[in-house]
Amino acid sequence: MLRWVTRSLAFGLGALVGAHLGTRFALRSVHAPTPPQMSFLLDNPIRRIYLDPARTIDFAGIHRNAYVLDAGCGSGIHVMEAANRVGPNGRVYALDIQAAMINITARRVEAEQAHNVFMLLAPLERIPLPANSIDCALMISALSEVKERSVVLAEARRVLKPGGALVVGEDVFAPTYSRPTTTRSWLESAGFKLTGWTGNGLAYLLRFVKPVSAAHIAFGR
Repeated sequence: MLRWVTRSLAFGLGALVGAHLGTRFALRSVHAPTPPQMSFLLDNPIRRIYLDPARTIDFAGIHRNAYVLDAGCGSGIHVMEAANRVGPNGRVYALDIQAAMINITARRVEAEQAHNVFMLLAPLERIPLPANSIDCALMISALSEVKERSVVLAEARRVLKPGGALVVGEDVFAPTYSRPTTTRSWLESAGFKLTGWTGNGLAYLLRFVKPVSAAHIAFGR
């Protein structure tokens, strides 16, 4: 009996790992976002242990009355934490390209009656927000999924205020996982400055800022 249970567990684990690797290869090949059917990979108790939304918001430095963009919000696990942190006079924009993911997040927002959260159905390459309007943007398990990263990062720079923060995170179980050094090279090539790093072996967060130009300093913008 014990041998049968052991074999069953081993088979189940092997099947899970195989499915994960297959999904990773498929999504990496086509640069596709995590499908809604796999939203459990983004929102489950185990992931919350090593990539805790509250700690992510703390690391990002999100403060009261801030305007925040969760770019590639997925199932919205960081949205509510950010909404609570910015308060009623702040705003959180939850953006995703997949309507099904937006619907999952919207149901979470409605259940919590978070009136400071606004849903955006749009690609990361075309963020429907004004320039210099966002204090902090999050891209958690999102940047590695897109093909035109330079375009996405240019959009992030456009919407961020001078000195605004962009926090990029990845976890090793994400289908399109990218290493910290790779992510850092993408961001620095786009003109962002690294200001912080944290990780635990299963996930990492990198915090960057949009540099403040001499023109912004001179005109007090």
